[in-house]
Amino acid sequence: MELYECQKCINHSDKYSSSAIIHTNSKPSVVYDSTSWIPEKTSVLFVSESPPFHNKKSNIINDSYFYNWCESQKIFGAPSPLLGTLSWNLFWLLNINNKIAKKDKLTLFKNKSYYYTTAIKCRVERFNNKIIRNKTVKNCAYFLEKEIENTKPNTIVIMGEQALYCLKNCKQFKNKIKSSKINELMKLSIEEPLKLSDTNLFFISLPLWRNKQHLESVQTIFTKMIRKL
Repeated sequence: MELYECQKCINHSDKYSSSAIIHTNSKPSVVYDSTSWIPEKTSVLFVSESPPFHNKKSNIINDSYFYNWCESQKIFGAPSPLLGTLSWNLFWLLNINNKIAKKDKLTLFKNKSYYYTTAIKCRVERFNNKIIRNKTVKNCAYFLEKEIENTKPNTIVIMGEQALYCLKNCKQFKNKIKSSKINELMKLSIEEPLKLSDTNLFFISLPLWRNKQHLESVQTIFTKMIRKL
């Protein structure tokens, strides 16, 4: 099955009262052709949780999806660490100049042999404490499996609990990662990455303001990861 065809989670908000709305007709990686940004040889694959929700009626410059190079840096830029969008914060952690145009930053990102993806492929609309259910994440594991097979990264950086859960459901890593807690694995990553087969795995909390208490740990892990490249 191709990603654009997938409708596995279309009725999740009807089936499960706790489920957020999964917009199966809104897959930003397809819309923005994220595969065109895959480097010739991927050294690091960054995996976050779900793409940001974006109302289709809103202007494209308001969409903070990582590979939207039309994103307004004026709106989403940030003067301090972790105050920006995920892409802004990730570029900052990788020492990619945030003062240049988004498209230029993405080009530098690709030239460094980095690639980014999300564990959950569809946009998710949350309200009234609705959650992304494990079933939703499991449905996306197949596509993450394929991305790992296709990109063959030397290093994978897992960002957030849902990205971790998705990885643990990929056939390459099933039953090989004991902990299900991102913070536990992040502490281990400070010392040394988890090495499975020929892949180095680093684990961090999502680099967003709500996780600012982990900034020092995240910076330490990024420094260690870059040195190992």
